[in-house]
Amino acid sequence: MPDYKNMTIEQLERANQELMKRRQRIKGEQKQIAAELDSRQAEISARKKVSSMSDSEKAAAAQILKTEGIESAEAVGSPGAS
Repeated sequence: MPDYKNMTIEQLERANQELMKRRQRIKGEQKQIAAELDSRQAEISARKKVSSMSDSEKAAAAQILKTEGIESAEAVGSPGAS
């Protein structure tokens, strides 16, 4: 860790700006990771639910999804986004 006590104000400001840039990049990556995790967990959950359904329930669910459709991610929003 740098010795902040011996840095000039300009050096401190540059160091602070660099840390802020890094933090923003990390936050962006965290949002991407959270969205992917949410998507994968939703898929696992859906697969578990479907595997416990009877054939008639699966057929009914498929019919509903076919006729009513599924909202796009744009309309619903991205998983994990706040």
